[in-house]
Amino acid sequence: MKKYFLLLLFLFSADFIFAQSHPKYPPPPPKTNDGQNPPPVYDTITTVMNQQGEDDGPPDVTVYNGPDTNQVYSYAEVMPSSSYDFNQYLQQNIKYPADARDAGKTGTVYLSFIVERDGSITNVQVKKSAGYPSLDNEAKKVITAMPKWNPGQMNGKNVRVEVVQPVKFVLPPPPSNNGK
Repeated sequence: MKKYFLLLLFLFSADFIFAQSHPKYPPPPPKTNDGQNPPPVYDTITTVMNQQGEDDGPPDVTVYNGPDTNQVYSYAEVMPSSSYDFNQYLQQNIKYPADARDAGKTGTVYLSFIVERDGSITNVQVKKSAGYPSLDNEAKKVITAMPKWNPGQMNGKNVRVEVVQPVKFVLPPPPSNNGK
């Protein structure tokens, strides 16, 4: 029994010791659904050198140059912001459409737009309608005419960022007739 215990202990410790050694080459990448290997991802220079099989010269390394400034981000390290009171701008510039007011229509229009690298507003689109076309059109018109914003930034570079902004249309309550 003692022999079997010592043999088992020896095998376990040998397996543990060899499991700790690092292979010269990293494991192969997992297969994708179509059976092809995905492109390799290099975490360190050592991995690149081992992949290439060269230890005697500088490896070919792709250098990260920062964010793609043409890509439209939905989130940035520094989000775009208006350099003015945005709510006050909306209150001063939105004119409640007469047909919607007469019909008693209210609602919230969700608009998306892109704040460009220079802060200009482009690509204004209605994401969710208030259910009444004149409310949607008025909100889109006012957002399109907005002054420039402070652009979003990634790694200190200005980038394009998509913003979704709700614009709420509310009618004042009708005057009460309790005073008569």
